[in-house]
Amino acid sequence: MIFKFGANITITAKVDSFFKANQSGYSGTVKIIQINNRPLSWFQQPRVYLRAPIELRNGQVARFKVAIKPIYGVLNEVGYDFEKQVISQRIVARASVLPKSSFVVSSYTGIKDKLYRHLALLSADSPIQGLVFALVFGDRSKISAEQWQQLRDSGLAHLVAISGLHIGIAFGVGFFIGSLVGRGHRWLLWSPWLMGFGVAWSYAWLAGFTLPTQRALMMCAIQVILLLAQVKVSSVWRIIVTLAGVLLLDPFASYSSSFWLSFLAVVMVIVFAHSVMNIRHAWQKALLIQLGMSIGMLPVTGWFFSGISVGSFLFNLFFIPWFSFLLVPLVFLLLMTLLLTSGFSGWLWQAIVLGFTPLQWALPLAKGGWLPLSQTLIGIMMVIVGLWLIRHVVRRSMLGLLLLLWLLHEAFAKPEEGWNIHVLDVGHGLALLIEQQGHAVVYDTGSSWTHGSYAQSLILPMLARRGWQLDGVILSHTDNDHSGGRQWLEESAPNAWLRASQRLTGYQPCVAGSHWWWKALRFDVLWPPAMVTRANNQYSCVVMVSDLNGHRVLLTGDIDAVGEWLLSRGRDDLHADVMLVPHHGSRTSSTRHFVEKVHPNWAIASVEKGGQWRLPSKNIVNLYRSLDSVWLDTADSGQITVNFQTSKITITTKRSDANQPWYRQMLRNGVE
Repeated sequence: MIFKFGANITITAKVDSFFKANQSGYSGTVKIIQINNRPLSWFQQPRVYLRAPIELRNGQVARFKVAIKPIYGVLNEVGYDFEKQVISQRIVARASVLPKSSFVVSSYTGIKDKLYRHLALLSADSPIQGLVFALVFGDRSKISAEQWQQLRDSGLAHLVAISGLHIGIAFGVGFFIGSLVGRGHRWLLWSPWLMGFGVAWSYAWLAGFTLPTQRALMMCAIQVILLLAQVKVSSVWRIIVTLAGVLLLDPFASYSSSFWLSFLAVVMVIVFAHSVMNIRHAWQKALLIQLGMSIGMLPVTGWFFSGISVGSFLFNLFFIPWFSFLLVPLVFLLLMTLLLTSGFSGWLWQAIVLGFTPLQWALPLAKGGWLPLSQTLIGIMMVIVGLWLIRHVVRRSMLGLLLLLWLLHEAFAKPEEGWNIHVLDVGHGLALLIEQQGHAVVYDTGSSWTHGSYAQSLILPMLARRGWQLDGVILSHTDNDHSGGRQWLEESAPNAWLRASQRLTGYQPCVAGSHWWWKALRFDVLWPPAMVTRANNQYSCVVMVSDLNGHRVLLTGDIDAVGEWLLSRGRDDLHADVMLVPHHGSRTSSTRHFVEKVHPNWAIASVEKGGQWRLPSKNIVNLYRSLDSVWLDTADSGQITVNFQTSKITITTKRSDANQPWYRQMLRNGVE
């Protein structure tokens, strides 16, 4: 509906998230309640990502003139799926406030804003401020990159991301208070359940009713309704009814990995709690349930994140009770104090600081505790856990036979023939993997940003998931969009060989005339003629990769028209089956003379969909097509994989008419 009003519209919107600072201002999500002064019904109100010149606070109402754009995300076989994430949050478009346009923002001094400002003042300059704000408001923007790394390595990231666990703790606090109240009169017998739900609802409100808290609250409400209605159902049916209820109220929850992680964690708790019913001591039950959950969630964590925390059992064994029975209740008490009186808030804050001290001591110990997993290892773990869960249905002898058959299948599975290149979808930039026999070479790394890079979030997880060893890295040049992630690769594979056309410590020359063999592939460097102190576009390292069957791939980096002319002058050996289009399909490259000499069967460009540079140029696309080259780019195809076998070349893409879910087409085409 929003796109029917045109590209530039005036919106009145309610802020429903915390806005984070970025290079162009601030960004967050809002729910639009009016478009061009036309009120929208509750069912019509869309959620959008908004880029604004000022910081907005949760609950404010703002009026802006904005440009509306579809949502584009990158798509690879691993890594963050932005499009899937936004549809799970019911976000349908992007909006950017028009430069130099007037706007109106309502002042907001509600309870939540008051608590936010008081807590910000109380926790100023404290190293735990980010953790507390994540725990109270769901605002994780203040957590440092180092803290996130430590939380991931320790398996404790879920403790500072408001989810079902925290809503459950809030319910428990309310239930305890209600139990005390319920002793006063028989009419108050249901007060524990009602107060428990009331405190859980209040916590979800405080966190801005984010979708994870809404889903957890739905689960909580369904359980309370079943109890109040005195409906007697088994644990299995309770799980099924809860799942059906949540998906009925929020069908898009099925696209959220956090939903499935939370739901499967609850299933694991119920399963293992049932398994230890006959054990006498409570501490033994708690220990076995935590151990079972840690083991049972390993394949789930491995599937979603391509790795596991090896120390998660020990860390969670201590810190889940620590948060549940000490830190979260202390935080609730502090919030009540801030609302009623400030007399004890300082003391309570100091108690919270002391309560976080064990976590601050423990997190550095988790360094290096993250273990990347291959698909085979994840599969083995899933089979083992799955067979254990159905052990009461299938005889034990059959379990062993099924596991043996699966392991034999994996051991004797026919490996993929030939060798492959994978042009990864990294927006505006380039990252390419060359793979053969379980080993890989990287040609360019994609970009980096303040707290990460595509090397960290995409290349390394892909290597881990496929079980490939990184043997070498080639940098075409040193612009950020091509080599921003090199330090992550250098650190993760210290024995890999490194090549570049710029003088860099530890790198071998990548200059014209150089050549080397890597297994069954030959690398011939065609450009530049000499090493330089600063390699920019025109000094990109251009490499021809060829195999023993005569297949050839030309990797061109960002070489420009002048470099193309000098490179191709007097040469007739440039033909390639596959050509990486220079400079993302810009008009400054891909001269007709050069393209005619290469005359590729396939031209592949690494391009950002809807990027500010408006690449590729239509003239360049038409040039390749006029020379009978098949054009492919990552903007429309996502990750592109080329498989070279003895007598044929096969190309597959992540985006195609056959595997495009409805929501990707909706988001990218601006259709609601």
